[in-house]
Amino acid sequence: MNKPPLSPRPGGTRARAVHRTVAGLAALVLTALATTASGTTPTVARTAADPVRAGSEPSRSEIYSELGLDRVPADYVVLVDISGSMLSNGRYSSVRSALLPFLKGLSPRDYVALFTFGDKAEPVYLGHPSDPKDIIGKLPAEAGPSNVQTDIGAALDRGLGELERPDAAEVGSIVMFTDGKHDPPEGSKYPKSDGSAWKALRARADKLAAGHELAAYSLPLATDETGSAQLARVVSNTSELRPESVQDLPEYLGRAAERSRARKAARMIAEDAGKGVAATLSHTGALDLDSGGAAATLTLTATTNRLPLTVTGLGATLKGQPLVVTGLPDRVSLKPGEARQFEVQVRGEPDAGPLPVRRTWTTEAGLTVRGKVTTPWAATLDDVKFAVPTAVDGPAKGLPLRAEVGSPLALPLLLGVPVAALLAALLLWLRRNRAALSGLLVLSPALGDGPEDRIVLRGQKLAFVPPQIGGSGRVYGRRFRADDGRRGIALHLRYSPDGTPARSADAVCPPGDAVVINGIRFAYRQDRDGQPSAAPRAGEVPDPLPIPRPGSLPPDEGGPWRSAPSRPTAQDDRPAPAERDLP
Repeated sequence: MNKPPLSPRPGGTRARAVHRTVAGLAALVLTALATTASGTTPTVARTAADPVRAGSEPSRSEIYSELGLDRVPADYVVLVDISGSMLSNGRYSSVRSALLPFLKGLSPRDYVALFTFGDKAEPVYLGHPSDPKDIIGKLPAEAGPSNVQTDIGAALDRGLGELERPDAAEVGSIVMFTDGKHDPPEGSKYPKSDGSAWKALRARADKLAAGHELAAYSLPLATDETGSAQLARVVSNTSELRPESVQDLPEYLGRAAERSRARKAARMIAEDAGKGVAATLSHTGALDLDSGGAAATLTLTATTNRLPLTVTGLGATLKGQPLVVTGLPDRVSLKPGEARQFEVQVRGEPDAGPLPVRRTWTTEAGLTVRGKVTTPWAATLDDVKFAVPTAVDGPAKGLPLRAEVGSPLALPLLLGVPVAALLAALLLWLRRNRAALSGLLVLSPALGDGPEDRIVLRGQKLAFVPPQIGGSGRVYGRRFRADDGRRGIALHLRYSPDGTPARSADAVCPPGDAVVINGIRFAYRQDRDGQPSAAPRAGEVPDPLPIPRPGSLPPDEGGPWRSAPSRPTAQDDRPAPAERDLP
């Protein structure tokens, strides 16, 4: 694919096409002049043959016909010198002969302004070339007489006036046939080859060139003077058309004619610069993937007005989704402005994200259409630059999709696993911190003799109210490991002698050991099997008493336990023993 041209001026390629056509006219005239001198009849050279078609690629003639080159108008101003010097060597008659095939080759929509000039410029024909023979018949039969001079300035003045018409075409050319230099008669507005009058002509030509494509051509009819200098002084884009020899005319005319048509085609093709293939989507609602696939309609449209386009390697993908899009051919050919529809299928498992919970998944996924856009004319018109985007444009809107994703087991697993883990951690914590109690807890005064309460340890947490000692407390077991590796259950005790939180205190008692809390000694006894000791025989310590409900036995006002003997006077003033915790 050729790169786009750099901002051509409107009508620039059309102007070059016209200028190439003028080149053909010049060659025709020169051929006529050469054959007049040799006594042979001038012939028109054949145009270059169409290149060999490669496969289905169209020929140049087919492309030109499809473009309708004859429907593109142009303006031609033809200035023919009829001064006395044109009588020499049959120059004037050769010009007349060469003009006929030139006029026949113009489009019926072109505009021709034919002028003769000598002492002054006179219009011969103004209009479309509908009847070339009639136009040639309006020219003078002969040039001269011999005293007629050459006023090139006057001829250019009249020619510019025609190109300044309100309805003038965007492309205009001035073609001048002369065999001499500027030699005006007395009273001419252009008495010299330079001066203010010529500057005024140049200003008019520059103004025309600013809004149109303007070019001028001089065709020399003599070797000493061609009029090119005067023409170039007015129109900056002036060329002198001169084949190197008469023998080169056939090939030169063929190349010039072909280049002229190619430039004319290039101007028309330039109207499609930046246009290519656009993709659009049509669908009704979201596409359901649960049935194994979903279908939508993809439309490819050639946005060009003149160029046919071809898309190769055609395919489509959905952005961010591992889905497969099928239904597109590998190659699609589109006529200018043509739209073709394809039903595409979307299949696969969508990417529903990291959450595997069973749910309805919806999204709008962007569709990327890939493919290389070319024109089948590029290989044939290898001298024309095509500014066609190489990629498919669009579609702008995404494709709505829906599907049921995830597993129905995901939510129970997601909720059940953490709950099970929490329960396991809780059970482990309870097993460690709320171990099953067993054995006996023996309560007695830390100092001196007094009543003794025995509490049977059972369950995981136990509240007790010693019936003899009084007060209230609670106990729970927690597993521990001693420094020597032995395992066991330690009692975590809390006791208040009056049952109020203000006087409560804590202690930890390992098995087989004892602690003092608020003056009461707590001894933890546990047999080998972890069961309470058997009931004592006669003469032994009696079985533990049943544990009363908290508050059912009010404390004795005379001491911390009921019927307890009063402390000796010597002990009343002694401070209470300090509490201790055994690890």
